[in-house]
Amino acid sequence: MNIKYRQLKAFILAARSLSFTESAAALSITQASFSNLMKELEEDLGLLLFERTTRSCVLTDVGRSFYDNLSGSFEHIEDLYRQMTEVGQGLRGRLLISALPSMAIGFIPPVLADYRAAYPDVEIVLKERTNEDVFRLVRERKVELGLGIMLGPDESLDWIPLFSDRVMLIVPDGHELVGKKVGWRTLERFPHIMMVTGSTEYAMRVQNLRLKTISEVEHVATAVAMVRNGLGITTLPSSVMGALNFEGVTAIPITGKLTVRRLGVAYRKESRLTRVAECFVEMLRAKSSAGT
Repeated sequence: MNIKYRQLKAFILAARSLSFTESAAALSITQASFSNLMKELEEDLGLLLFERTTRSCVLTDVGRSFYDNLSGSFEHIEDLYRQMTEVGQGLRGRLLISALPSMAIGFIPPVLADYRAAYPDVEIVLKERTNEDVFRLVRERKVELGLGIMLGPDESLDWIPLFSDRVMLIVPDGHELVGKKVGWRTLERFPHIMMVTGSTEYAMRVQNLRLKTISEVEHVATAVAMVRNGLGITTLPSSVMGALNFEGVTAIPITGKLTVRRLGVAYRKESRLTRVAECFVEMLRAKSSAGT
C-alpha cells in the first residue's frame, strides 16, 4: 500500500470546496495537475469519489463516506506533524535545566525572560541544586543542561564557560572588617552563616577552615537577612549582588586561592542537544558576552 499525502490533501480540499479550480489554487498547482491527482487517487482506490461535469463537482456516496472518515484523522496527522516540526525548530518542547542557586537568582532570570518572550510555547523546568547535584542530574539524564562550576575534568560532560565572579564576604554595615583586606582565614574569627546550597564549600574544604558555624540556610536572601540583623557573617558570589537587597550589609572581596569562580553550562557528551536547549545556550552565551 502506497499512501500518498499529496493525493489525500488534494481530496480533502476538493471535498470541502467542491471546486477543482479553488483546490488547485490552494495547492499552487494547475487545474490539470490537480485533476490528475484525483484521477490517480481514484485509480489507486478503485473507487469513483467525484461526479464531475463541466459545471459541477459532487461527492459520490462513497466519496462522502471517505471524506467523513478521513478528515478528522488527516487534520490530526497534520497537526501532529506541525507540532513535531515546531519541536525540531525549538518552538515547542521542554527546557530542563539545573543550576546553582546563585546563578538561578542572578544570571539566569533575565535570560529566561528573553527566552520565554522568544519561545512562549516551551515549558521551562529549573531545578536549583548544589554544584555536585547540578552535574549529577545532567549525567543521569534528568535535565539536559547544568549551570554551575566545573571543579575538575569530567569525561562524560561537555563544558561551555560563560563568565567569572568572585567570592565576597558579607558583613553588617560598620563591621570591623569593612575597609580591610580579608583572606580565607579571617572567616574563622566570626560566627558564620553557612549556605548549604552554596558553591564555596569546596574552596573552604581546600583551605581546611575551622568555621564557627551558627546556622545553615538554603536561601541567599535568608543569609543576607541574618547578617543584616547582626547574627553573623556569610559568603556569597558577586554575581548575585544585583538581585538582592543589600541594605544594611557590606560586601568585601575575599583574597587568596579559589576566590574567583568560573561558571558555565554543561551537557552530556554523547547526546546531541535538542533545538530547545541549543536556543537557550545561544542566549546564555550572548548574555555572558554582553557582561553579567
